[in-house]
Amino acid sequence: MTLPPRKPGRATAILLDVLRHALPLLPFYFWRGRITSYLLLTAFDLSLGLVLIVGTTRDRNDPTTVDPRATLLASRLTSVLVLAVFFGIVSAILTVPIGMPAFIFGLTKAGELPELFSHPTFWVTATSMALATAVRAQQSFEATTTPGERGTSPQAAPVIGDLQADRQQSKAAYAAQVTIIATYVALAYLLSTFGWNGLLVFPILFAALLVFYDARPDLAQRIFPRLWREK
Repeated sequence: MTLPPRKPGRATAILLDVLRHALPLLPFYFWRGRITSYLLLTAFDLSLGLVLIVGTTRDRNDPTTVDPRATLLASRLTSVLVLAVFFGIVSAILTVPIGMPAFIFGLTKAGELPELFSHPTFWVTATSMALATAVRAQQSFEATTTPGERGTSPQAAPVIGDLQADRQQSKAAYAAQVTIIATYVALAYLLSTFGWNGLLVFPILFAALLVFYDARPDLAQRIFPRLWREK
């Protein structure tokens, strides 16, 4: 037995995605940040998106019922904080290979990293991005689970929505994210080629591209139709 899918709060999800994608631009354009900060935060953004997709992909063994205490505000905030720490650590590791084009094209030097990491602005921005991603994951979890009684089995409630369709959508989102990560290489190349003029345009265009993919995930079906149809 399955229940009809709940309204997933699509507008809220898009707003959280927009916030995550916009945060790397703020220190760069408004607080005279360096290109090193922008490129690493953007790579961190891409890593967070990848971890979010993997972390929210549904499985048959996932819980459908949660303890009623999990709906309390304190419990939800604790869950968001724990997810933010976990997402942040995993994404930081993934940022190393994803952000490598910035070093390959000479836009960033290893010697600049200690000074960058000493700035509170960098860490505040990265933390805010991880928190926004964690809220997004918590929202997804709450949309697919039902509060039950204390001691109830985690699989007591019926599955909400179409599990197979959700998994296919996750595959499409993953394909789109991989495509976006590949375009990061092009972004680094364009910034190294066009210099200051490129810095005024390409970061904004890249952020707009990220938002567009999040707002229209169905486009991933057209880009990777075989992956979309994979069972």
